[in-house]
Amino acid sequence: MTHIAHNALRTTAVLILGHGSPVSKANETLREIARGVKAKGGYDIVQPAFLQFESPNFAEAVDILAEQGVQKIIVHPYFLYMGSHVTKDLPFEIATAKKKYPHLEIILAPHLGYHEKLVDVAVERIEDARCKMQDASNLKLATCNLQLHQHPIEAESFRLIGEQLDESRFDAMGLPIVKRLIHTTADFEYADLVRFGNGAIEAGIDAVLKGADIITDVRMAEVGISKEKLEKFGGKVRCYVADADVAEYAKKHNMTKTAAAMRKAFECGLRNADCGIKENPAPPIVAIGNAPTALLELIKMIKAGQAAPALVIGVPVGFVDAEESKEELMKLDIPYIAIKGKKGGSTVAVAIVNALLIMAEEKLQVAG
Repeated sequence: MTHIAHNALRTTAVLILGHGSPVSKANETLREIARGVKAKGGYDIVQPAFLQFESPNFAEAVDILAEQGVQKIIVHPYFLYMGSHVTKDLPFEIATAKKKYPHLEIILAPHLGYHEKLVDVAVERIEDARCKMQDASNLKLATCNLQLHQHPIEAESFRLIGEQLDESRFDAMGLPIVKRLIHTTADFEYADLVRFGNGAIEAGIDAVLKGADIITDVRMAEVGISKEKLEKFGGKVRCYVADADVAEYAKKHNMTKTAAAMRKAFECGLRNADCGIKENPAPPIVAIGNAPTALLELIKMIKAGQAAPALVIGVPVGFVDAEESKEELMKLDIPYIAIKGKKGGSTVAVAIVNALLIMAEEKLQVAG
């Protein structure tokens, strides 16, 4: 994925345009999409807008962006079909905006249309519904195993991985995670670098089944985790790095925002009911893929008895403190999953979490 260049972020905005609904709550979906696009795409400004029924409409959204000094707007029509909204209404709105703001460059991105990933989402939703069906004897369908319903390309990828990987090196619990790591990174070295400590996989699955929240160090990891799967068990994904009080705390205590976010994740349950952890008594899973300082701060809290996560997924990537922080994690007598060396990343953390969610679903199906 090619992101907007960093030096152009503040003068470039993304406008996500949806249809709009007279039911106010229904419009929250587009706003959630906009937040996700901002986090995952790394864009500085992402503005949702609606063609009708809701504010801001397209013209109002352009006004908002122009007032912020934006010079370029990339418009993404969040529409599935090439209907009149895409072919007539939107071109009219863009032409009107260009007349009002001649200096603005407005670029139109393609609408959603057909995409392979949308097919994957449709299949996932269908299979989710199918797996909730019960047969005449009131038992869940025996074939309800998410790994049996992979997209053909994904299934072929896992088959090829299986051909090249010595699967006998791993037990039945570790193998699915190792294969998903290789699938995510296209790097077989992860089979040699991954470390599971102190019953980590069992602890992670058990935590998910108990409705544990998942704490992430950065928004990219937060966005990538399957919230739909997690919320079935009662858990939520939480990331505090962008919170205003975290920035203030970090500045006051001379630490990074990711480290301060770890502080908030565990201290808020004791001091700040609004934070959310207090609402969930289950010890959380912590997934760190980007920030070694977050992992080091978490380790510090664990040693001081200030934090007791159910599982720590410590896989930060980089050359500064990444390797050292993971080595410190592996010295602790707690459940952990780590990647030795400098490799890792948010996508690696996400792959591990999503693998655990799938395994938790499978365990629940077998038990049911």
